[in-house]
This record gives sequence, structure tokens and C-alpha cells, in this order.
Amino acid sequence: MRARIAIMGGYPLLMNLYEPYKRRINEYNLAIRDSGYYLKPIHFVYIKLPNERTNPRYVYFGRYWYRVHRLFSPRKRGSKIRWIYIGKEKPDPSLPDPPLNPFEGLHVIAVEGDLLVDEKSYRALTRISEGLHGTNIFGGNVIDLSSKLESKHFWSFII
Repeated sequence: MRARIAIMGGYPLLMNLYEPYKRRINEYNLAIRDSGYYLKPIHFVYIKLPNERTNPRYVYFGRYWYRVHRLFSPRKRGSKIRWIYIGKEKPDPSLPDPPLNPFEGLHVIAVEGDLLVDEKSYRALTRISEGLHGTNIFGGNVIDLSSKLESKHFWSFII
């Protein structure tokens, strides 16, 4: 079994750390807008748990390519947009390569402002943080959930 690590208050830290890469990908999407493609760098899956006030949000970092179709309505002003998922590989070789993203392939579970990660994702987040800030911004708020002592913690019931 993989080690599970809770990072208390880690979600805002993660999103702040991710912000420069998000900005680069948004610039990339502006550059390829006329191609009809869109690169979605992050995917959220929301889970509703019965009898829980807070529900987990699964956050996946990657390359999710979509084709954008604009549907014009003669009766209504403006248009509708339809997003069609086409995969994780760049759909058109003539498109420029997207910016590098060190978060690609990571996944976390967020509940309110806290994170649940596996050991591999935690190590990756630590490397990214140390590379950008010279220190591990997540370090002071970590709880190792693989120990028996923490087994009754809220996080244990999510997975």
C-alpha cells in the first residue's frame, strides 16, 4: 500500500505554486485559439459523500486536449461553445509544443483547504517547491496517514 500524506492547509499553497504555469498555459491557449483546440492543464472531479458536510475534490494535472466548436443560433444573439475531449496527446503536429509543466501527471485529493497525496506526489511537490522557493512550503503541515496512530483521522475515510 502506498503511503498517504495529508497536508493541512495545502490546497491554497498548491494553487499558488501552480499559478505561474497556469499563466503560461493560458498564454499558450491564446496563441493557438484560431486552431480550434484548447489545452486544459488541470481537471477536477467532485465527489459527493453521503452524510458529509465537506466533499472531496480530485485534482489531476496533465494535458487534456479539447476541440472547441462554436454553435451559432439564428434566433439567439451570440453563440454556444461545445467542448469535445480528444485526448492527452497533441492533436495537430503543426501546433507549437505546449509549455513544460512540472505538475503534469500529479494528482491530489482536496477537501476544503487540505490535501491528501501519495508519497510520489508529495516528493514531486517538494521538488517543485524547493526549485521555485528554495524551501518546501508544504513541510510544516504534513501528517503521515500510513501510521496506525493517525488511522482514525478524517482523511482515512475518503479513500
